[in-house]
Amino acid sequence: MKTDVVIIGAGVSGLATGALLAKQGKKVVILEKGNVVGGRANTYKDKGFTLNYGPHGMCTPESGVLADVMGRLGRDVPTCGYPEATRSYWQHHERFASMGAKAHQLMTSGLFSVGGRLQVAKVMLAIRGEKLEKLSPDVTWCQWVESKTDDPAIIEFMMAFAVVNSYTNPAGELSAAWFLGHMQRSLFAKDFVGYMHGGWKTMYDAWTEDIESNSGVIVQGATVDPLEIDGGRISAAITRDGRYEADAFVCTLPPQDAPAIAPDDSTLKMELRKWSGLQDVRAYCIDLGFDRIVRDDLSFVFDVQRSLYYSIHSEAAPNLAPAGCQMLHATAYLTPEEAADDRLRQQRRDELVVGLDKHFVGWKEAAVVERTIPDAKVVGARRTPENIKNLVPLRSSSAENLFFANDARDIDRNLTQVCLSAAIEVSDAIVVMPTVVREAVAV
Repeated sequence: MKTDVVIIGAGVSGLATGALLAKQGKKVVILEKGNVVGGRANTYKDKGFTLNYGPHGMCTPESGVLADVMGRLGRDVPTCGYPEATRSYWQHHERFASMGAKAHQLMTSGLFSVGGRLQVAKVMLAIRGEKLEKLSPDVTWCQWVESKTDDPAIIEFMMAFAVVNSYTNPAGELSAAWFLGHMQRSLFAKDFVGYMHGGWKTMYDAWTEDIESNSGVIVQGATVDPLEIDGGRISAAITRDGRYEADAFVCTLPPQDAPAIAPDDSTLKMELRKWSGLQDVRAYCIDLGFDRIVRDDLSFVFDVQRSLYYSIHSEAAPNLAPAGCQMLHATAYLTPEEAADDRLRQQRRDELVVGLDKHFVGWKEAAVVERTIPDAKVVGARRTPENIKNLVPLRSSSAENLFFANDARDIDRNLTQVCLSAAIEVSDAIVVMPTVVREAVAV
């Protein structure tokens, strides 16, 4: 089969890239090894509850990259609901209180002592005013925070603040410039974090429709064998059931998995192995569907000391649960050591359950749906100063018509925003590929 573009993987990056290319007249084939599309955006229903693959908050959906993607497709951004900051509670040592979202709320929050409130306000103002271009790329988040305050409790809180906003544990090792950039773009936006009505299926169903309505094809159950390479270019992707030739190829696989599609002893294999050692970010996730309202006086709890997160997603997006019910998501952010050890992950689950018992009394009796993901992959590369120097580029140096769109790309964004930004970059680059190159491939 011959087509314009072959995309490997039907996750967020693959579907968004395919939709953007299809909208610009390119015939797209997406090869997905699984039996469902969506990848880590996969959504399904169980007893009337809508479950995403793990937590699915979208940063700045109406003012950020998602709005750019949907605008290019001539579509509205899917409807999102937004958590109420005053109903978001933090457990910090013996204190349990809402931090709020505005200056006057922070200055009256019971989460900190009077002196602590002033220290947190000082750090928040420093986040907003930091000149990133003057900040060394080697400075970590912990080092930056310690340059603003010497209060151990506030330092501890700011580390946890970075965990919950990046899913990275520990967060102190993150690049300060990267995290501060993310915070400056999103923390002070009105649409800071939104939860999508109907789950992320709403988003990728729209992309699937755009692909298929423009003669594109999504092939499920299609594991790609090593790519065919001819003269420094990819000539075809081979699966058990077909051979797919194209002008351009897009790899959306996590960098840890990508070397499998390159021929042994090829230059491409060596190139892909450069990024396979990037350390990813993982979490232990439990989704719970309750047949009644378990708690109605808060919607979010974060345990600072243990890096545990509980969020009633159905409060912001009510149609995630049947009327009179609740959908709760619980996450334990995993360190690399915990992610690699079954015993340590079980300990993290035990901690999650203790928190459920404490904050959501009666949850076991109310739960009619439970889904556990013990090592959910959140993002393909931790944004540490070291990793940032070795992120995946837009284009392969050993196969000139191979492009990369995944969440380990060298893009200064966070989480899913990396996938969406990569989709835009790749689709723009392919559309302007010289005509002579495409003709040479077709001959």
